[in-house]
Amino acid sequence: MGVDKKNSVPPLLHSLPLGEGMFLRLYFMKTNLDCFSCFLRQALDAVRMVTQDEAIQRKVLNSVFTILINVSVHMSPVEIAHLVHQRVKSITGDYDPYKEEKKKQNELALRYESTLSSQIAEMSDPLKAAMMFSAAGNAIDLAPECPIPDSYKRYMEIISKGFAWDDYELFLKKLTRSKSLLYLGDNAGEIVWDKILIEELLGSFSLDIMYAVRGFPILNDVTMEDVHFVGMDKLVKVVSNGFDAPGTLLDRCSEEFLKKYQESDLILSKGQGNYESLSGENRPIFFLLQVKCPVIAKDIHCNIGDIILKFQSNSKREMN
Repeated sequence: MGVDKKNSVPPLLHSLPLGEGMFLRLYFMKTNLDCFSCFLRQALDAVRMVTQDEAIQRKVLNSVFTILINVSVHMSPVEIAHLVHQRVKSITGDYDPYKEEKKKQNELALRYESTLSSQIAEMSDPLKAAMMFSAAGNAIDLAPECPIPDSYKRYMEIISKGFAWDDYELFLKKLTRSKSLLYLGDNAGEIVWDKILIEELLGSFSLDIMYAVRGFPILNDVTMEDVHFVGMDKLVKVVSNGFDAPGTLLDRCSEEFLKKYQESDLILSKGQGNYESLSGENRPIFFLLQVKCPVIAKDIHCNIGDIILKFQSNSKREMN
């Protein structure tokens, strides 16, 4: 299979870290031994989306094995996942293996949009309901091996327990004192849930909101293509982070994104990948996600399946 020039990734961009030395991570999610089986499964899933040729599949797995044997124990899961998926792309020549799957997820979520918006508007606290639905929508994730909710009833079951880690009141307090919010997107499909939440935020607060996406395709993470597909760009400004890791690696992100990251009064970070890469950063970050693997569950002290709204408690720039 030849390289899709439209979706190809400029190789030099991935070898030139931007803003190197600007960020000192006091803490970040360390790679657990349990992560390695997940990396292998992700690689196999990705190559199978591209080809059924077992020779190519074996070549990918052998190459990924080599990566995993040699990675530093100090690398985060997001950094290793980036290496794994870059190898899948380079061997198969397909730089967006999840393209069709992402389209299906967006189409399915858009079918729910009108009904979900109406249901949320009728709830006692529409903003909190929108946040819980957005967290539940984080289940639309092809990185961990977990079932994707396939009905409105299933989403209601997820949010019926409420947030297992609930910093909602603190979020409201900080919103009232903020003029700008940077919203870090995560996956296709759930971007529609993000859109509904942003509509509620805009209706409740005077905020300048910017939505951030990955710079290039990786897994089923959101890119500019998804933004245009669901109409997010008609609602708020959108910025690419300039890189294709399944999270936010600040030393690899674009200068445009880093400027917004530093200047925003508040950051709302969706998903496990962003949590893994931004835990411990000295910025006022609220993490909104569903816990989908035992490693994250242990780190947050919650259970798999829980939805979380957690403030970055070690922020040195926390607003009173």
